[in-house]
Amino acid sequence: MLTTHFFADPIFLEMLQFWDASRGGRALPDWSGDLAVIPRGLLPHLIVSDRRGEPSYLYVGAECIRRWGSDPTGRRAYGDVLLGAHARYLQSISNEALAHRAPVFSAAVYQPDAANMLMTGRLHAPFTYRGSAEPVMMMTLQLFKGSESELRKIGLSGIVHEIRRDLIARVPDLCTRLEDARRDYQISRHTHQRTLAADVERIAGELAGSALVSLPCFEEPDPIPGV
Repeated sequence: MLTTHFFADPIFLEMLQFWDASRGGRALPDWSGDLAVIPRGLLPHLIVSDRRGEPSYLYVGAECIRRWGSDPTGRRAYGDVLLGAHARYLQSISNEALAHRAPVFSAAVYQPDAANMLMTGRLHAPFTYRGSAEPVMMMTLQLFKGSESELRKIGLSGIVHEIRRDLIARVPDLCTRLEDARRDYQISRHTHQRTLAADVERIAGELAGSALVSLPCFEEPDPIPGV
């Protein structure tokens, strides 16, 4: 399965464009706290977390709530909601996005139990807040393919296997290339000679090492015997 097929989803591009447009010439975009400025199409798939002190959820979109099985809005991300390897995986992505001050994309396979599996693509995008010097808000776009099993099962007994992580170092370049791919696909799709996913995979390969910088994937340490 192509790990970059999430790039072909129009809301992935919309999220990157929103992040870039919100910068207004600054290194990082600033968010006022107003949900109305976020494109409506992003909201069902979006989580906004406050990273000042212990991370907590300010906003959780309807699709994320459905996937989770309950509404975690207002709760502590790592103290109340996320558990185990799932918590450590998600925290590691956010930490890298905050440290690099740029969006980070990750693709992973989740196995909630022996009978179910799903693939997730997520984009963690850091924002400053009301003029803060440092990024203290995280907007996370989440996309899923596969099992409808509730995600909260992952932290209890499931398995997380990350297969790709990329720092998006040059957001405008990636946005331009994805826009071009979508336009070309719309023009030529009637010929059945192109697929958007294949074009996106090619673009990701061409931008590797420049706009897309590969980062080490999350690996859960082997358990220590007797611990």
